[in-house]
Parts: sequence; structure tokens; C-alpha cells
Amino acid sequence: MGFDLLERSRYAGRPIGLLRLSRGNLLELYTTADREVTVGADTYLPLAVTRSAIRDSVERQKSVVTLTLPVDAPCAAWWRPYPPSTIVGVSWLAKHWGSNEVAVEWSGRVVGPRFTDTQLILACEPARTNARARGLPLRWQLGCPLPLYSQGVGMCNVSKAAHALPATLTDVAGANIRAAAFATLPSGRLAGGFVEWTRADGEPEMRSIMAHDGDLIILNYGALDLAEDLELTAYPGCKHNFADCRDYFENEPNYGGAVYQPVRTPFDGNPV
Repeated sequence: MGFDLLERSRYAGRPIGLLRLSRGNLLELYTTADREVTVGADTYLPLAVTRSAIRDSVERQKSVVTLTLPVDAPCAAWWRPYPPSTIVGVSWLAKHWGSNEVAVEWSGRVVGPRFTDTQLILACEPARTNARARGLPLRWQLGCPLPLYSQGVGMCNVSKAAHALPATLTDVAGANIRAAAFATLPSGRLAGGFVEWTRADGEPEMRSIMAHDGDLIILNYGALDLAEDLELTAYPGCKHNFADCRDYFENEPNYGGAVYQPVRTPFDGNPV
């Protein structure tokens, strides 16, 4: 019997849920069934996972789907003690026991985890919210609003590889990390930039740099991988003014601000 007939049947359907959590090349597969379920080349492991009702609404908050998993689920390590810097994708699939047909009921991404003593609760937004613009559009302003190292027409287009600074950590204290390579740039040059490295599981990780002083930089938050002798790459930040764009990055043709914008507003009430 096909999936649609089983879905409409009052007594013949035996529905089970399939959950896919993906982070880069990492993939966790769970099922609400009491035994393993194989779909194609994928094997879904039994887990006490539940999903809230799916609602389609123009309001972002009303479209949130909540997944509840045991706190000791293997994927819980993705958020404990530090959340990942990359997106965790979610897909919820529906299947009936004895049928080979599978339907995707919902897909999106995790936007926030919450831990209790026994549960991991994941708030997820649908994939369609990715396309919605967030924040303000471009304005007529002196400062450059473009993201540093962004590529494309009308973007910053500074070469990320040209400003990469390889470094080996010599000391780590929470979000404070030290490396001799950091001191090769003037203090403050790395502030507003970021560091990248490869985790033990092979996935990339990133942290923003909040402050830079000599061989010390302060990150926005720590990571379990941050330890002495870790090799990472640091990238300088930008002051988002024309002088910094011209003098340090030599990128004045792509500057996104209005260089000749008047510094005094004509609407300040001064008749002169």
C-alpha cells in the first residue's frame, strides 16, 4: 500500500518519524520506532524523540518547531558546552512501517538549544526563513556596511587568503588565546576579525575576535578544541572607514560608504 493511502487510512497506517540532523559532513539519524529503521543506505537509530506540531504562519515565532531528545543523545555534544559556529540542518521524514515510501514533512535549521536535567530541546525554524532579509538594507552613510571578505558584485571583495595569518597557540585561558604570530600585526589589527580551525571530527570551526593586544586575542566565546599547539588561522578585522579600506586593504574601489557625504545635516534648523 502506498504512503498516501496509509496516511488516509484509519486503521492500516503505522506511522513512524525519522529525524535527520546534519552539521557539515556529520550526520545523526534517529527514529521514533522501537528498533532500527533502514532507508536506502541510511540506518536510523531508535531514540525517544518527539516533535511539536507543524504550523505554517507568516510570523517567524509561530513557525518554530520544537524537537525534544534525551539529554544523553549523541548529537547533544554538538551544543555542549559550546554551540557550533556552523548551521545544524534538520529534516523530519514520515514513513509507515512495512512501506518503503518516505515523505519529507518538514525541513529547517536549529536556532537554539535548551538543556534540562533529562532533555535536550531544540528550537528549529523552517528553511524558508533563510531567504528572508534580516536587518536594515544599505543606507547612505559614511561608514562601509559591507561584510569584510564578502565576495560578489557590490560586495567587499577583499581577498581572504591574502590576509590569512597562520598561528600556533602557545596559551589558552577560556576565550583568551595567545600565539606569537598575533604579535606580528599591530595591536588592535585583528579586532573585528575571526579565527578558523579544523575540529577533531574534521568540521571547520570559527570564532570572532573581540580584542587584540600583542600576542593575545580575546574571542567571543571558547571551544573545547582550543588548546596549546592548536594550529589555526587568524584574519584581520576592518574599521569600516575609508582610511582603513584604502591604507590597509588597498580596496578603495569597493568601499561601500559614501565618502563625500556631508557631515552636517541640512535639516538641523540652521538657515545658513
